[in-house]
Order: sequence, then structure tokens, then C-alpha cells
Amino acid sequence: MPSIEELQLLISEPREELGVEHKDWLNLKSNDHKAILAKAAIALANHGGGFIVIGLADQGPDLNSIVRPSQIPEITQDAVNAAIRRYATPEFHCEAYNVEHPQTKVVHPVITVPGNLTVPVMSKRACPSVIAQNRCYIRKPGPRSEEPLTTEEWRDLFKRCLRANREDLLEGIRAIVSGRIEVQNAATNALDELRTYCDEARERWAELTAAQSRDSPTRFPRGYYEMGFSLIGAQPTNGLFEVKDRLAVARRITLTGWPPFLEIPVPGLAPYIHERYIEAWVGRPVSDRRMQPKTYTSDFWRASSDGKLYTIRGYFEDGLEQIQQGKYFDIGLPVRRIAEGLLFASRFAETFDGVDGIAIQCCFTGLNGRVLTSVTATRLLSIPRISGTDEINLTGQATPQQLRDNLAEILHRLLLPLYERFDFFKLRLRLVEEELAVLHSRPNN
Repeated sequence: MPSIEELQLLISEPREELGVEHKDWLNLKSNDHKAILAKAAIALANHGGGFIVIGLADQGPDLNSIVRPSQIPEITQDAVNAAIRRYATPEFHCEAYNVEHPQTKVVHPVITVPGNLTVPVMSKRACPSVIAQNRCYIRKPGPRSEEPLTTEEWRDLFKRCLRANREDLLEGIRAIVSGRIEVQNAATNALDELRTYCDEARERWAELTAAQSRDSPTRFPRGYYEMGFSLIGAQPTNGLFEVKDRLAVARRITLTGWPPFLEIPVPGLAPYIHERYIEAWVGRPVSDRRMQPKTYTSDFWRASSDGKLYTIRGYFEDGLEQIQQGKYFDIGLPVRRIAEGLLFASRFAETFDGVDGIAIQCCFTGLNGRVLTSVTATRLLSIPRISGTDEINLTGQATPQQLRDNLAEILHRLLLPLYERFDFFKLRLRLVEEELAVLHSRPNN
């Protein structure tokens, strides 16, 4: 993040240079002005990053601070990134800062353009006389934003992309070796919105199950776990039919026999629209159901048009007849179940534009007095580990790429507090890696 001093210098002492683009005031409700901004951002991204300063105009030999015309709306970060999403591929995220000019007191937007992209950025649509479709733009002396024409200009662009790719790869290796891959703290507003979404979904589930007896497995009488995900920055779909199609794309990969956000094409169990959401109650009693519902086959889930997901499920251990219900907590299942949810959310995110990250919320209830064990006897614990905590909430944030590349490290950090509740049991990264290997080696396990 640039310092305040750096940003103020850009407007108080403006200089024409390759890493800085100065623009007069832009109306980002106009497609022409969106294209002007996007073209400059594409060129700077291909240059290796830089700044776009708005509201400085050429007046003779100087760049002077100009008051924003009343007919031009305020330039927001959302409007900036919407313009980039409209014209650039691959999409990238810019930060926008409002910086006051020390003399004129005019507040100027200063946009920071990232320079760490590992592929050349191109335009994905045209705007007559401003930007052409399927073109690459770079910064050239002048400074100006134009297409690369010479072998040397193309070579420099590819070198920069290869260098960024190499640095990302090396940083990933360093992070894994040193154990520095962590679940990021989700932005407060994103987490608050996700928490509200999960609370409303849980209330809806309670409403649906209210007619069931208190000890019915569909009400998870001895506890349950929840997973909630929010795609930060996702562009909302045009309708719930699109959400249904995107869920189907994410559902193409199945790692267990009862995956999250399951679609069962049976009347009464199939997904349906309720108010502003798609939801499904897989535990609903229906006449032609072949098996009686169990705690781990009675899910309720919900999805929204802006990329939020929620699911609730009972514990597998509480559906086994050979062990005492509510007594045990399997040591490996949380890793595999949360991993499958995270991977589903990652695949779902790939169907949206503008996703900056995935906010994560998981909740485990009914833990008090449970014994940490292996219900399949594949692992042995030397001493009993018993939880003295009844409920725990886990939150974090990761990007889809982090979930693909560093899932074990992210899961390890996310689930550490859960396992500690069992008499300070220390979750080892190796255990997480072994459980993920099980998840991927036996489809439909």
C-alpha cells in the first residue's frame, strides 16, 4: 500500500512518467470514459503497475488541479473496478484513494494498478475511437498507452510476466517450507454480511424442521456443523437460474458419496426457490425416499445470487448404530468435510467475475463431553481427549488460487482452534495432509 506522502506527491508535484497516467475528470457512467480508464489500467498493468491520477488537466506546460464538475459523479473504487471488469481480461483489482491537493484542497482519486500479473492483460471488448477488442496495451515514452509493435516491446512484456510468475512460485515454495501460509482475517464487513446470511439460513432451517420431533435425526439433536462462504467482490448473477447453473458446474467434481450442496432429483428433495434464494432440505421426509434420514444425510443448504453459500449437517458419528450417539468426535472427518466445502466454494467462485477472495465461516456445536477418536480405528490416540467447549466458530479468508495450491496449510490454520478444544490436542499439518490424500484417493468415500 502506498504511503500518504507518496500519494500526495503524485498530485502536488505531477510529472509525466511511464508509471503514472494523468487524466482529466472521468464520468464512469459513460462507456467512453470507462474505456479510457480501462485502457490506461491495462497498459500500466502490463508495464508492471503504476498510478492513475484523476482530475489533473494539461494547462499549457503544466498539469493543474481542476475542481470536479458538478455533472460528473464521484469516482468510487467499485466504479473503477467495474470499468476494468468490462474491458480487461484477465480481470484485476485496483485500489482507489481520495487524496486532497495541498493548495487547491480539491480531492483527487488516485488509482493504484497492480503489476504482478503473470500473463499479459488484453482488452475483451471494443469502444469506438478509444479501445479495440482483443488488443494488448503497454506504456511507451511520451508517456502514452499503445499496442506493442516491435519484437523488443513484446519481449519486454513477456519477460515481465515470466518474472512475476517465477516470483509467485518462489514465494509459494518459501511460504510452504516456512509454514507461513495462513488463513487471512476476513474483512469485517464481508464477515458481518456472511454471519448475517448464515444466521438467517439457520433460522430458515429451524422453521422447516420445527414440525419434526425433538429427537429426530433431521433436527441434529446432539449437534451439527455449518459451513458458510461468501465470494468477496463477486458480480451478482442475473437471476437464480444462473445460480443453479453455476452450482451445477461446481458440482461436477465429487469427492465423497454425500457432498455438500447436494442435488437430489426427487420431488420434495430437489432444490427450489424460496424468496431470494435457492435452497434444498435434503432431510425432508418424503414418501418415496428409499432410506430413512440420518444425521449426516439430512442437510439443508442455501445459495444466493451474489455468491453466498450456507449448509448445515449433523455428525456422521451420531448416525452409526454401533457407537453411542453424541459421545465421539472423529479425528479425520472435519478435515475432509471442510476441505470438500472449501473446494466447492472455490469451484463456485470460478464461475463469477470479480472475486477477490472467499470469506469463510464454520461452526461446530454439541462438542461438550465428546471424545476425540477415530470411528474407523485408522488412528490411535494415546490418551482420551475430551472437549469442555460446546460450540466454536471459525472464520477466515482465502483466494481460490490459495485453496487450490495450499489447501492443507489453510485448513491447518483454520481448524487448529477446533482441535485444541479437545484437551489441547495439537493438530499436525501431517494429519491434515494425510486426510486430504484420503479425500482425493477414494472418490465417493
